[in-house]
Amino acid sequence: MSFRDLWRMCLNNLWRRKSRTILTILGVMIGCMSIVVMVSIGVALDVSQKKMLEDMGDLQMITIYPNYDPQSKIKLDESMLKNIQAIPGVVAASGKFEIQDYPIQVSTGSNGRYEALYAPVVGIDFSQLEGFGYELKEGAFPIVGAKNQALAGERFAYNFKDTARPEGSNMIDYYSALFDENGNMNEENVPDPYFDPLNAKIDLSIQVNEQNKIKDTLNVTGVLKESQMIGYETGEGLLIDLNEIKGLWKEANRKAGKPSTSFDYTGALVKADSIENVSEIEKQIQTLGLQTSSMQSIRESMEESSRMMQMVLGGIGAISLLVAAIGITNTMIMSISERTREIGIMKALGCYTKNIRELFLMEAGMIGLIGGGLGLILSYIVSMVLNSFSNMGAPAASFWEQLMIWLGLQGTPLSLIPWWLGLFALLFSILIGVVSGYYPASKAVKIPALEAIRHD
Repeated sequence: MSFRDLWRMCLNNLWRRKSRTILTILGVMIGCMSIVVMVSIGVALDVSQKKMLEDMGDLQMITIYPNYDPQSKIKLDESMLKNIQAIPGVVAASGKFEIQDYPIQVSTGSNGRYEALYAPVVGIDFSQLEGFGYELKEGAFPIVGAKNQALAGERFAYNFKDTARPEGSNMIDYYSALFDENGNMNEENVPDPYFDPLNAKIDLSIQVNEQNKIKDTLNVTGVLKESQMIGYETGEGLLIDLNEIKGLWKEANRKAGKPSTSFDYTGALVKADSIENVSEIEKQIQTLGLQTSSMQSIRESMEESSRMMQMVLGGIGAISLLVAAIGITNTMIMSISERTREIGIMKALGCYTKNIRELFLMEAGMIGLIGGGLGLILSYIVSMVLNSFSNMGAPAASFWEQLMIWLGLQGTPLSLIPWWLGLFALLFSILIGVVSGYYPASKAVKIPALEAIRHD
């Protein structure tokens, strides 16, 4: 019997008992839809968590801190930085330095009218700024090698008080202005700072001792976007070139009578070549005696919880598909009992046993295919409805954007069906159908031809 004959008989047999076939297909459709929608909710949660982590900072970035144990002889110096750069998977590493031996006063305006209450001054290699993910909110990056240039943190200008105003009304309360009475954030409510850092000269005054001060004037070329993963200086600090801050520190040491003081970094940034290598690189840096932090531990815990949720949700959906599998088995067994005489005639006409088995397996597989296909279509409809509800507060500007929101590719998705999930659901439905029909098919081929012909 040819495949074409088997295919024609399969469709005819399913159509002859269309009521039972439709009900069985309905069970597979609901089961397939349940497992796809349940898993899609877990996938959307995983995507949302990853997006949240990416917004918090570069997932390939590792921040290094020195060993703060006073008895430790491990130093975060140039030699240590070279050891870190030699670790496999490290694509960039740069030290950061903040003067901690001497107080620094930051001011601007005529006669230093505006004084900073808090403004950390941090030095870093300006040639590696973009490689480490520093982003500009406005302005431009400094010219590498140029002196007296700086980058201001996003809220740098809000940390200044106006010395010409009375106490209590000489600062802008940034955070109170940022949130309204309902606790909603609105940056448009924040007033402008007392000065524009891009059009101001920033004066540094390093107090070496009572007799000596070191002064430097900087031009801010750009304002950074805040990134806590890179460093707190992107929010409220001032970033200057590493060589320039080294020079200021050495000059301060010379005036303080400490010209031979060795130079150690107060921190460092490391970038891995991929997210997968972050954990191993962190372990190797920690074996060198340094402390590290990254988004790796948070990412791993989120991924683990997301996998568990997907398994739980998928298991709940799989129960529906299991019920559908039982329905397919029951349908095929009933079909065999009703078609016993037909099976006997097929055998008497010379049909091979394998042809009879293939016919019943094809019918069961067809039920799984149709049910799975319709279930997948229904899954997309349910997913689009869920995403429509979750994005009601953010209307789309065009139909194409609305379609992307419905599919979970934009906005805040509650359900996301990736291509592999749809393909898996369809193939799994077919497999469930074939497996469910195997026992009835094996039972059919065991019926003796003579007994089957005599059957009423």
